[in-house]
Amino acid sequence: MAELTPMMKQYLEIKKQNPDSILFFRLGDFYEMFADDAKLASRELDLTLTSRDKGKHLKPAEEQVPMCGIPYHASESYIARLIAKGYKVAICEQMEDPAAAKGLVKRDIIRVVTPGTVTDAGCLDEKASNFLCAVYADARSAGIAFCDITTGRAHLTSFTGKDRAEHIINELGRFSPAEAVVNDGAYAETALVAALREKFRCRVERAGERRFLLPEAERNIRRQFGEEAWNRLPAAVPAAAMALGGLLSYLYETQKTDLSYINDLDYYEQGLFMELDLTARRNLELTATMRGKEKKGSLLWVLDRTQTSMGGRCLRSWLERPLLNVAAITRRSGAVAALVGDTIAREELIAALSGLGDMERLIGRIVYGSAGGRDLASLRSAIGKLPEIKSRLAAFSDRRLRQLSEELDALEDLGRRIAETICDEPPFSVREGDLIRDGFHPEVDRLRHILKSGKGVIPEMEARERERTGIRTLKIKYNKVFGYTIEVSNSYKGEVPETYIRKQTLAGAERYITQELKELENSILTASDRVVALEYELFTALRQEISAASGRVLKTAGAVAEADALASLAAVAVRNSYCRPDVDESGVIEIREGRHPVVERMLKDSLFVPNDTFLGEKENRVAILTGPNMAGKSTYMRQTALIVLMAQMGSFVPASHARIGVVDRIFTRVGASDDLSAGQSTFMVEMTEV
Repeated sequence: MAELTPMMKQYLEIKKQNPDSILFFRLGDFYEMFADDAKLASRELDLTLTSRDKGKHLKPAEEQVPMCGIPYHASESYIARLIAKGYKVAICEQMEDPAAAKGLVKRDIIRVVTPGTVTDAGCLDEKASNFLCAVYADARSAGIAFCDITTGRAHLTSFTGKDRAEHIINELGRFSPAEAVVNDGAYAETALVAALREKFRCRVERAGERRFLLPEAERNIRRQFGEEAWNRLPAAVPAAAMALGGLLSYLYETQKTDLSYINDLDYYEQGLFMELDLTARRNLELTATMRGKEKKGSLLWVLDRTQTSMGGRCLRSWLERPLLNVAAITRRSGAVAALVGDTIAREELIAALSGLGDMERLIGRIVYGSAGGRDLASLRSAIGKLPEIKSRLAAFSDRRLRQLSEELDALEDLGRRIAETICDEPPFSVREGDLIRDGFHPEVDRLRHILKSGKGVIPEMEARERERTGIRTLKIKYNKVFGYTIEVSNSYKGEVPETYIRKQTLAGAERYITQELKELENSILTASDRVVALEYELFTALRQEISAASGRVLKTAGAVAEADALASLAAVAVRNSYCRPDVDESGVIEIREGRHPVVERMLKDSLFVPNDTFLGEKENRVAILTGPNMAGKSTYMRQTALIVLMAQMGSFVPASHARIGVVDRIFTRVGASDDLSAGQSTFMVEMTEV
């Protein structure tokens, strides 16, 4: 270390604190990577690998350190590529203005970006949540917590008994996390870790026991979610709290910013939602097809006619978490029925929702401090649509739709503040000016006037100097290194006045300055720097003001998302001639003229032949299907399962009549597949799953 330059010492000290992350080290207008990070980044990002001197007194073989870099303003796309490949990226920023710094510029980590904590829209599927999860397991119980930091929502549950690991894996299937933080007990569950890595392609971080200690978990949960949330957690099974504590600890360690908007904690116990194992989810093709892993051909593809990203995520969560409570199911399907029954009102609501921006993720970026002027403009545009959505919902007589209208805050004050502060078409960068609306701030207007009038004087000066000197090719030019200069071609070099001071020699010309030009340049450039700094200050203040109202924005976004999901289910029901099912606790499944919701949509030149199903609580408990290959046995089995699942998510179903006794689990295994890499034949896979 004694032999290294001060900058390299600083780099290595910061890197030592983040050994498992690729360190983006800010140097001027670039993020630089060194040594092993540079080799890795150059390979993964197709960057040119160069080198830099380590220090003055090193042996020749040790003098150079590998390095590569990217422009800081283009970093998001590079980070997205690294995150998609499962890496962590630590962002190290300059914490002071290099021009004002005395000696080495102070630098520090401002955020660690991981697959489960990424907020950049380019890294995310707009209609799918991006979950970070934490798993705590011991000899008696297991807890699992999920959080999507782009929307501020967290989910939590726990299990006890011998099959707790199996239940945890099934919960993972609901949320499909991008990253998992696990304690030593969870890491010892080989089936769990294998499912995370192989089934979900999830980055696994073994976090040890430190992050999951109960006293620290209690302190973090009380601080993040409040006293009431802590009291709702089961004291007899602390695994849930310890899992959530581990998740919060990881977020605090990596995000290093205000996370107050993460305040919506959904604690649920076993028995609140229908449970589906991974095999059933795969075979029923709920959100993706088995072979192509595509949305088209899945049940979600049929049901998703949402107009907004928020609504798409809401509908997906309903599909992955079918309800078991009859009253809750009836309440949701009743809202769908009201929308089905009024075609004009439904279509007007859908039109009002069309084009609405993703308020959940916009407010997430605003709170994070990563939002730009265009994000605020998008939020302003979305807020402008809220009054019409509110009035459309209020027009329905259904109780749930009217409640959504009441929960929807029009946010007119926030929309007005953004509109009066930010110009209509803000630039991409918030540090280059032209962001604040004319007339909003007197000092901004004054500095802009200096810039406009000063720059307008330049052509006048150029014309005057040509007239005075008789040099027809004289031009006044500007660049960032030399500022404003007078350029004279070599053929007129002998006619240059004595008052001109030579600044730069070019191949075919000379560049000069004068006292008058220097004074004008100083006036223009200082005004430029001052107005850019002031505009950024005003923008930051507005961003903080909106951050303070994040709770209101998220509540409204939740109401809009639910309205959009309900409208989507209603539109699909009308289009596909679905009926409203009767859901009860009878233990009976009675379906008349049922159809497979996906197959009938995929058929192009033929109709789906409907069929009946009856399963009773006491009689007809088993149906045995026989027939040759391609007779439709698998289709009939999946069809029954999907109709039950649709009914319990609150949707209408493809049948002329349906009575569904609530089902707590669906098991299905359809179609042959082997796992030869694990030494299992098709027969062995089938028997293991049975």
